[in-house]
Amino acid sequence: MTESSEKRTVVQASARYGMYIGMLLVLIQTIQYLAGLYVSFLFSILTGTLFVVAVVMLIRDYRDKVLNGWLNYGQGVSVGALSSLAGGLIYGAFMLILVMLVDKSYIDELLIQTQEMMEASNVPADQIDKTMDQMQENTSPWGFAYGPIVQYGVSGLIISLIASIFFRKNPDNSFDQDTL
Repeated sequence: MTESSEKRTVVQASARYGMYIGMLLVLIQTIQYLAGLYVSFLFSILTGTLFVVAVVMLIRDYRDKVLNGWLNYGQGVSVGALSSLAGGLIYGAFMLILVMLVDKSYIDELLIQTQEMMEASNVPADQIDKTMDQMQENTSPWGFAYGPIVQYGVSGLIISLIASIFFRKNPDNSFDQDTL
């Protein structure tokens, strides 16, 4: 495979896998939003777990289906990180639409639920006030758009760096014949 066709393959696969990740994140956020849970520990754990599983599975799928069972470390990191970045872009666009067009009170409700959660956790009042003031200053609709791009891009890179260690198979190395 030539270098340009390899880059094209990585970009095409990353766009497809990124669309799947983005749709998964949008689906989870939609369910969370419809349930009225703007702040939810359970949904945070669910989203994080499904994101990690999705990135790991897409690297394995890329190796097995696109590269016929062979994957070097750089290819795994590239497809995982780019797919995560694309998924974050889709999710960020969704959040921008949600916050600016669908529900303009989203940020206010998020702040209210955050304050209620802190009060229920017996956080001191002065710390609650300080945290809420910081959130109000730093929360904007555009933050809901670019935040996920950075968050999922960096997280996807880290996950890809780790997962690619286990999924790489190099045809030049006979020991890799028996790995994952």
